[in-house]
Amino acid sequence: MRNLHLVPICLPALALMAGAIASAQTGGGDWQKSYPVSGKASLSLSSGDASVEVRSCGDCREVRVRVEWKDRKPADFTVNEFQSGDHVNFELKEKPHLGIHFQMGSLREPHVTAETPTALDLEARTADGGLKVSGVQGSLELHTSDGAVDVEDVGGAVRLTASDGSIKIHNVTGTLESRSSDGNATVEGRFTALQVHTSDGNLAVAGGSQLSTASRIESSDGQVTVRLPRTLAADLDVETSDGQINCTLPVTMEGYNSGHSSGHNLRGHLNGGGVLLVIHTSDGNVTIAAL
Repeated sequence: MRNLHLVPICLPALALMAGAIASAQTGGGDWQKSYPVSGKASLSLSSGDASVEVRSCGDCREVRVRVEWKDRKPADFTVNEFQSGDHVNFELKEKPHLGIHFQMGSLREPHVTAETPTALDLEARTADGGLKVSGVQGSLELHTSDGAVDVEDVGGAVRLTASDGSIKIHNVTGTLESRSSDGNATVEGRFTALQVHTSDGNLAVAGGSQLSTASRIESSDGQVTVRLPRTLAADLDVETSDGQINCTLPVTMEGYNSGHSSGHNLRGHLNGGGVLLVIHTSDGNVTIAAL
């Protein structure tokens, strides 16, 4: 009978050893999973208290998601995930804490990485953490409440909403709609349409090689610097309520108002004119120069 009792005791021990070995092989217990796709992939990804990175894995035919727990415990979070056809849904949520918790020093929050095919429709949301997206092409809906945003080497239709954090957009091709509440924004790419607004922060925009739709670049409180191709054909409407306008590009003037009570306004045409390009700031200087 004693030998029979050894069996249920040893099997859990062996299972624990196997689990420890598996955890070591996957990077110390990191969560990860792959989702095969046959057509164009789409991904909905959201996180609460974690940073997120989405990047292309080239011609791969799967979506790979990995969570590195850093200084946090996996038991503190809930992972909700499923796949339907070529669509993958992934959500990382921190469990609610009961009672009073004390913490000495700062803990590194989890980091979520998603590797996807280059052709991708993406919806990514972070509540408290940075967001980085690179190398993908498609319809991109990006939302962050508190954290820096870094978007580079992407193409398609990009829509970004950010509440608190700096924004860096580099080498984007296509259309861009960006709205941020608090933080400096740097935008660079080859755009056919632009709608960029920041409520509180400086705004630097470079690009707009061939605008095909009326575009707007605006800051409520901050300096605006716009660098445009010398060949861009556009109708300019530039205004600052409290600041100066400095334009070094050749403009066919239609009107200029520098009344102290109404701020400064410039209207004119670049290269004979084209689609309307509005550049406004309520409090700050506007600089327009060549790329």
